[in-house]
Amino acid sequence: MLLMLAFIYSLNYLDRQIVVILQEPIKADFGLADWELGLLTGGAFGLFYTAMGIPIAHVIDRGVNRVRLIAAFTATWSVMTALCGLTRNFAQFFGARMGVGLAEAGFAPAAHSLISDLYPPRERSAAAGLFAIGVPVGIMAGLSIGGIVAQATDWRTALLLAGAPGILIAIIFPLLAREPARGAMEDAAHAGRDGQPPPASFLQGLRILARRPAFVHVVAGSAAMAFAQTGIAAWMPSFLIRNHGMNLAQVGLSLGLLSGLCGATGTWVGGWQGTRLGRWGLHMALLLPIVGVLLCGPLYIAALLMPDGPSTLLMLIPAILLGALWTAPSIALTQSLAPVAMRARASAVYIVAANLIGVSMGPLVAGILSDWFAGLRGGNSAMGLRDAMMSLNVLFLLGAWHWTLAARSLRREAAALHHPSPGAEWK
Repeated sequence: MLLMLAFIYSLNYLDRQIVVILQEPIKADFGLADWELGLLTGGAFGLFYTAMGIPIAHVIDRGVNRVRLIAAFTATWSVMTALCGLTRNFAQFFGARMGVGLAEAGFAPAAHSLISDLYPPRERSAAAGLFAIGVPVGIMAGLSIGGIVAQATDWRTALLLAGAPGILIAIIFPLLAREPARGAMEDAAHAGRDGQPPPASFLQGLRILARRPAFVHVVAGSAAMAFAQTGIAAWMPSFLIRNHGMNLAQVGLSLGLLSGLCGATGTWVGGWQGTRLGRWGLHMALLLPIVGVLLCGPLYIAALLMPDGPSTLLMLIPAILLGALWTAPSIALTQSLAPVAMRARASAVYIVAANLIGVSMGPLVAGILSDWFAGLRGGNSAMGLRDAMMSLNVLFLLGAWHWTLAARSLRREAAALHHPSPGAEWK
């Protein structure tokens, strides 16, 4: 089940990220400015992804069959990705990308909820790490396949081919997967805390989650880091093409392999260390990710200042690896901090924040800044894009600050559980 979910997650990100490597030919074909290109890459997908994530998660928490739902969503986003290749103008492409975002909105909440019912709390960080490896694998496939196919044919063919695997897996998945019992993997202590009935309304559920400071800070920190990383990653292919003269195939293959291998390694290490260190308290699972976030910002700046493509790619290796350490612990924490009856919604809140601020705004803001900086540099779009990408790195500091506050809150909660004050109760 976990391996199948990770594979579907890779298809999720393949269809989501393939547009990144195709930005420059799409820009030339449709005659777009950078801000419009950023809207296609981020906003068109992220806005519908964000708008539908929580309502779909509310339905998931009410007992719908998650396996069948995942199959339906996978088929839908795959078809919509293929339709992107048939569009003839900006508006049509924008609409098709919104369809991709709508279909993908329900996958992660359903998958996170399934994983929580397949693994006990102490194993969730490692399981989330293996599941999250689908992200860098999907990015690697999207960039590599998209670049090679587009260089050999055109960007439309690349999108048509990208949609095919998802249709096949949507047929196979419900035949092999099973729907586990909800809450079956909770230990006695955790079950006692989650013994309340499901929240009566969506707003009541949000109020319950908002009363957990650690949950709020994990979500806020993740959103800030998603903003910086998504904005940089979305424009890195264009940066390498504009500033270092690399072609689509070179950028797709090199950046795809680098993002996939380093991202997968960082994600796995983050999940592994979260499980190991988390035995001494949930706050310990955040220490290594915080260090990684603080280091990857300066490394991204150094990469953008390198004189050629190969040296830029070399500097990106530690930046991408360290920047992936936080992914698995953040997923595991949002599930462990939420009641059983609210896990899909907790996942959706996390995903909505990360995507509304990160996926939707990161590429768009970078595109707006790129046009602005290019104007200041006399129309030099290459230097304008570099300046815009460098300015995003300040968000890493904000993310690390929120995660530090989350760790402190978790440590205080642990201390209160072991040494409760008179009349206090765990909430």
